[in-house]
Amino acid sequence: MQPVSYRASFTDATRPVQGADRVGTLAWKHEVMLPEDVKAAFEVASPFARTLAFLIDVAIIMLAVIVIVFLTAILMVATMASGGWVAQALMLLLFFLVNVGYFFLFEGIFSGQTIGKYVMKLRVVKEDGEEIGPKEGIVRAFMRFLIIGPLPSLLFLGVFDIETLFAVAPFSFLAFVMFIDRKSRGIPDFVANTLVVTQKVPQRHWNTPYVPAYFMLPHHFFPLNADEMARLTPEDYVKLEEFGTRLSTIGSEARQQAAMAAAAALATRMNYSKPVDPEYAEIFLYEMHAALKQQLQQLYPDLYA
Repeated sequence: MQPVSYRASFTDATRPVQGADRVGTLAWKHEVMLPEDVKAAFEVASPFARTLAFLIDVAIIMLAVIVIVFLTAILMVATMASGGWVAQALMLLLFFLVNVGYFFLFEGIFSGQTIGKYVMKLRVVKEDGEEIGPKEGIVRAFMRFLIIGPLPSLLFLGVFDIETLFAVAPFSFLAFVMFIDRKSRGIPDFVANTLVVTQKVPQRHWNTPYVPAYFMLPHHFFPLNADEMARLTPEDYVKLEEFGTRLSTIGSEARQQAAMAAAAALATRMNYSKPVDPEYAEIFLYEMHAALKQQLQQLYPDLYA
């Protein structure tokens, strides 16, 4: 038996909310496979939305840079006897840390969403649709600084030599790669295997679904015998809990396909005696969930309220 993850594959922040064929025709889509082998899709963020989000982030970073310049000026006055090189080195280090640290903190730690992306309702996700982590965050932050950072770094240090500026300027044009890639991916996305998507707020069909005990159900479409009940495990309960969370955000045909895939797998594993028709797949999963919950409440009343 494969180990069961206690973390849903897609969080509320990153879960695709539409079937693959339901994404607007004017927006590129990025298809992913749900654990039930059903296609879903994210709507890829446009390069213009990404640019606006980046400009918001740049404005915030510039405020931090202004504070750095002010503090550095004070330090340079205090270290004038040594030529101010200590303050200049510190200023460059802080400039680097602010630019890299801002994107690493918000994208790598806070699930792929900077302040600018939050305002524009965008989010960075992995190519498989899951949320990014510190590894992807630091790669994206460094690559972004290597592409965009050299020119403003020289200007920040007061280097205005035309030849020097023209030597590093071409690197900045790599930022326009996202305008020619059909999924609006930039160099940091290609290196970190990520992309930026439009965040859709999941439209749930319920908030926290109430699952009554099995014996409280008014009618049993799928009665269980003792042998079938014995084949249900706490791992199945975890899987059904996670599946129920995903299912509440999937609509139409994709929802039925996902339910049938999960129901068929569970029915086969527990050697269930009755066939499960696609239109009753959700009911089957619901009743199995209720039966498991009742069983676990009896065995572990403190864990399963």
